[in-house]
Amino acid sequence: MENRELLAGRPKTILPIPHLYCPGCHHGSVFRLIAETIDELGLQDKAVGCVGVGCHAFGFMFLDIDLVGCLHGRAPAVATGIKRSLYGKPIVFTVQGDGDLAAIGMGTILNAAIRGEKLTTIFCNNAGYGTTGGQLAPTTLLDQKTTTTPYGRNPDLEGYPVHIAELMATFRGVAYSARC
Repeated sequence: MENRELLAGRPKTILPIPHLYCPGCHHGSVFRLIAETIDELGLQDKAVGCVGVGCHAFGFMFLDIDLVGCLHGRAPAVATGIKRSLYGKPIVFTVQGDGDLAAIGMGTILNAAIRGEKLTTIFCNNAGYGTTGGQLAPTTLLDQKTTTTPYGRNPDLEGYPVHIAELMATFRGVAYSARC
C-alpha cells in the first residue's frame, strides 16, 4: 500500500459531530470556512460568534468557540455590545440569513454600519426563507419562484429585491463588502 499524505482534514475549530444541515445547504460550507479561517489565524481563543435565528443557529453545535444566540435581527447589536464591553480584544462576527439580516434586522445592521462598528458579518443569502418553507424574502430575485410567489417575484406586486452587499458598500464605516 502506498503512503498518502493528508492534505486537508477537519479544522480544529469544528467539533467532531455529524452536522444537521440538509443536502446542498451552504451553511455547512460557511461554518467550515469560518473554522478554517479561525484556525489559520490562530483566533480560537479570541473569536466570538453571534448567530441569529434560522439554520445558521446550529453553529452552536459545531464550532468550538464562544457563540451567542441572538434575538431575531439583533446579532449586530449583541456583537456591538460584546466588542465594546471587552474593549475591542475579541474578534466578533455575526452569521445571519435573509429574514434575520435583510428583514427584521435591517435597521440593526444599517446602524452598525453607520457607526462603523468593528465587526464582521457573514450574510447567508438564500434569496428565500429556507427554514420556514421557501417563502418570498426581501432578497428574492425578480421572477424567482417561491412558495408564496409561485409565478415568480413580480415588482408590481412584491417590490424589488434588496441588494445588501451593494447597499452596505455605500457606507463610509464599512471597510469591505462583497457578494460571492
